[in-house]
Amino acid sequence: MQDGGEVRQQPRISGAVATIACLFLALTAVASAQDINQSNVFVGYSFLADNLFSGSHANLNGWNISAEKKYLPFFGFVGDVSGVYGSQALPGNACGSVGCLVPSSVSQYTFDAGIRGSYATHTIRPFAEAMFGEAHTTESSAGSSSTNNGFNALLGVGIDCRLTRRLGCRGTLDYIVTGSFAVRHNSIRASTGLVFRF
Repeated sequence: MQDGGEVRQQPRISGAVATIACLFLALTAVASAQDINQSNVFVGYSFLADNLFSGSHANLNGWNISAEKKYLPFFGFVGDVSGVYGSQALPGNACGSVGCLVPSSVSQYTFDAGIRGSYATHTIRPFAEAMFGEAHTTESSAGSSSTNNGFNALLGVGIDCRLTRRLGCRGTLDYIVTGSFAVRHNSIRASTGLVFRF
């Protein structure tokens, strides 16, 4: 009878060992994901397909810097600053003819803050973000300059890839609305660069 009791207890012991092993593997996976799911600073290149207030379109190149402070496992607070520059033939009245296009320089700076939601594995961290702030746009040519300051809203997605414990790379794609309810323009921004985690 005792032998039969020992046989019946073996499945229970095996089940307990399997449960402990599963918990250990789950905790290991969570711990390994923590090194990519930390507060971070991003520095990189930015490309902006910008629809200007003048009604023209310009492709602008520049930089993007953001900092994220993690407060919860899946959410963090983000601050984002960018500057992009380029040139475009814009409508002008200096030529004295209808439809005259004047070579012009364009610059835009954005200052935003908001939240970022993310889910991390050991090597990648996809995320989505929503930010709000201000945009400063300048369109200038010989003898004239136009500046516009307006509300800025940004919705974006991206992904972080792990390179080392403290270093990673990032790619993002953002949809940006700048201006007011009366006058606004929509733009698409793509950024890529390095992520420094701490």
